[in-house]
Amino acid sequence: MILVPAVEELYRKLTNTGELTLEELPDLDLYMDQVLTLFSRQGEEPLLTKTMINNYRKENIIRPLDGKRYTKNHIVQMLLIYHLKGILSIGEIAQVMEECYVSPGYDNALTRVYREFLEQKPLLDEAVKDCFDQFLPESALSDSTDLLAALLGLSRVAQYADKMAKALVEAHFGPEKGAER
Repeated sequence: MILVPAVEELYRKLTNTGELTLEELPDLDLYMDQVLTLFSRQGEEPLLTKTMINNYRKENIIRPLDGKRYTKNHIVQMLLIYHLKGILSIGEIAQVMEECYVSPGYDNALTRVYREFLEQKPLLDEAVKDCFDQFLPESALSDSTDLLAALLGLSRVAQYADKMAKALVEAHFGPEKGAER
């Protein structure tokens, strides 16, 4: 099945997120304002704000700075946090990141993980499109009951993803630690 044209357009906007690639990240250390500029997008809300970054630093989710500048590795950490924050709590993100930080060579490992995430994006986008093909009829854009049915389906998919992410954290850290927030 192929997405109907109007839904196809919405899908294209959804998946055309313009992820920052590792090659786009400067090799120079950046001040906060420069980091915010890097994360800002034309006509859209910024991916991260100064408050968010400062909170991540206070929670030690971002490794400590050497002075007032952020390295390329700090930027990669922020990108990973940005993608996780939509589905995990700050406490869960802190657990996952802290375990990564104590591993030898964590900077290279985090960079590798982000690169693999970007490489998988086309496959993930195609899987999402297949999922949408299954239950998004063209009539969802014009019929309120079909819209409701489509929204319920999307809600279910989001719930499954949320529950799976939390289950993975709990399975890795154990029920008592996985529940910490």
